[in-house]
Parts: sequence; C-alpha cells; structure tokens
Amino acid sequence: MKRFFVSAIVFFCLGISACAPQKYTIYQEHTHVENTNPSVTDLLHYDFDVIKRVLQILEKATKCLDEDKPISKETFSDMVQIITNFSDKHHQEKEDKVLFPALKVKDEGEKKDFLGRLLMEHVSARDEMRNLSGALNSFYQGKKAKKKIVKIIRSYIKDMEKHIEMEEKILFPWINKTLTPDEQVMFVKKFDALEKEDLEAGVHEKYSAMIERLEQQVAVCSDREK
Repeated sequence: MKRFFVSAIVFFCLGISACAPQKYTIYQEHTHVENTNPSVTDLLHYDFDVIKRVLQILEKATKCLDEDKPISKETFSDMVQIITNFSDKHHQEKEDKVLFPALKVKDEGEKKDFLGRLLMEHVSARDEMRNLSGALNSFYQGKKAKKKIVKIIRSYIKDMEKHIEMEEKILFPWINKTLTPDEQVMFVKKFDALEKEDLEAGVHEKYSAMIERLEQQVAVCSDREK
C-alpha cells in the first residue's frame, strides 16, 4: 500500500507544480494528500488530479492546432497513450471491475441507473479516444483533417469535464456515506492489487515523465506567435 501511496503522490506533486493558471480545479483542500490512510475516494481523486492535468495539456495542444501553431502528431499520440493507459485502464478499471458491481446492491439498488450511466460514459470516453487515434492518421492531410481532430478532442474534453464533476459531486459523497470502514479497507486493497503489476514495472514513473515533457512542449507552442 505504501508503494501505491508514494506513486500517487508523485503524480499529484507533478500536477500542482505547473506554473500556468489552471482551469481544472484540483480536489478541494487537497485533503487526500495529507491522508496517510487513503480512502476509496481519496484514491479516485488521485486519478482525477492526473486526468485533469492531462486535460489541460490536451486543451492547450488543441488550441495550438486550431490556430495553426507548430504542434506535432506525436504530441497528440502520446496524450492518447496516456489517456488510454491511465484514465481508461488505471482509473476506470477500479470503478468498472471492482467498485460499481459492489455498489449496485447498496441502498437496495437505488443508484443502479446512475452507476449504469457512469459506465456508459466510460464506454463513450474510450470510443472517443479510438476515434481520435484514427483521426490522427490523417494529421498531415490538411485543414479539414485537423478540424476533425479539434472537434473530437473538444467533445472529449467537454464530456470528461461533466463526467468528473458528476463523480466528484454525486458519486464520491455517496461512496463515503455508504461504505463501512471495513469495506473501505477492502476496496483500497483491491485497487492496490489492480495496480501491483504497473507499480512493479515503473509504469507510473513512465507516464509522470511523459506528462512533464508534454507540458513543456505545449508551453513552447502556446508562447509562439502565429
């Protein structure tokens, strides 16, 4: 568990080190950073801290593309890789495979439809990433191709903003209210088990370095005149 916590803190600390003003708000009051015995929602908030940071990078890169400033296909491909292997795999698997199946029976299934909606939004997010990956194959085929990429990305960012807000405002408070202390411990252990292989392979460190490099790339692009 300690290794998981350290890795999560590495991601978070990199996230708050950016100098530019942030459009996406990091978890209010950062209480999850101070908690050495993180809860289920603390760990999900760690994930969102990283996802919000990647959305910032993606938004800036898309603005560069839309304004015809120098930005490479590889920059977007790297972001697709991070989103696919972090947001889709790392975060969504915790909810889709571990948490949501157990939550469906809580409160006599009162929030079953709500959980189903979140699951469908996860599916839609993965579909949008596949669409973006396909669209990137036409990256150098003119303005029309680039406008399609911009459209897909902006739709993805908008959908993710809404999804994150819904989880933070509705799902997470419900989880904290509903799960018993023993259930919290059980799910934290299951989350840790899901990530064990990635932690041992240094996957978190790899993506931390990629995110930092991408931030530098989009900063250079954003500062350049057309």
